[in-house]
Amino acid sequence: MIRPFEWQSLFLPVLPRKMLDFLDAPVPFIVGIQHKPTDMKLRANNVVRVNVYKNQVKTCSLPQLPRYRELFADLSPVHSRLACESSIAKRHPVYRCSEVQAEAAGSFLGIMKCYMESLCSNLRSHTITNIQANNDKVSLLLKESFIDSFPAKDRPFMKLFVDTQLFSVLSDSRMSSYENEKA
Repeated sequence: MIRPFEWQSLFLPVLPRKMLDFLDAPVPFIVGIQHKPTDMKLRANNVVRVNVYKNQVKTCSLPQLPRYRELFADLSPVHSRLACESSIAKRHPVYRCSEVQAEAAGSFLGIMKCYMESLCSNLRSHTITNIQANNDKVSLLLKESFIDSFPAKDRPFMKLFVDTQLFSVLSDSRMSSYENEKA
């Protein structure tokens, strides 16, 4: 879903109840818990909670995604298709999905991939490549310039986004490919 990015941190499908203190860790993670702790409000700093049973997503105060309305409009038909399948999904295990569900999941992933790619489409124009004395190339991303290339309403999100490990890995990979290109 986050392609071209790759998850760079911890993914733990179910966190044992005795390890709930892990939720206070200052690192990014995706963790499943079976029951919401009573002190979740205290722990909810920079947390996005997804309740799969109630079909709810609750977030802390995060800036809005760039081009949120476009993304919402693109994903709405996929969501509608999956909503029509919800009664079927409740009777079958997750590993047995229908052709419609599989197609919708593929569409969802395709839309998300295009969206994530579009956030970094102008990365090259904010990169400086310097050729060293030994003909090695070194590239540097001008993060402030990259952030400023977005409309003012999108900059708060992008400012947080470029400081993530996901973005660093992707930008380093892209800059490395720029360095390997022939001049």
